[in-house]
Amino acid sequence: MGKLWRKYLALLETDFTTQVFDNIKNLLVCALLFAAGTNALHGGHHVFMGLFASSLAGWGLILVSAVLMLLNVSDGIRRLSRLPYHTALQIILGLVYLVLAVRVVEIVWDFRA
Repeated sequence: MGKLWRKYLALLETDFTTQVFDNIKNLLVCALLFAAGTNALHGGHHVFMGLFASSLAGWGLILVSAVLMLLNVSDGIRRLSRLPYHTALQIILGLVYLVLAVRVVEIVWDFRA
């Protein structure tokens, strides 16, 4: 138990918690952008003072959120690759990302409805 506690304290010294919270914050922002993009696809109104159709803005938001999400996930996986048992941690991180992103999109859709 003492060995685990020392490893945990070593992770705290390297700003591990800050990196985790920043990564999750970025994931949630990407999921919100994706939800906004999909919501714009379902809307039939013009956005940006009538300059763009909602479908163009929706696809643009979806594309931006997908690129940002890919960068965020690849950064998280790269950081985890330095830790022991990194394969299991990477699989868990991928599943958590997927569940959180889908849930945030569902929450935004329900809130907008």
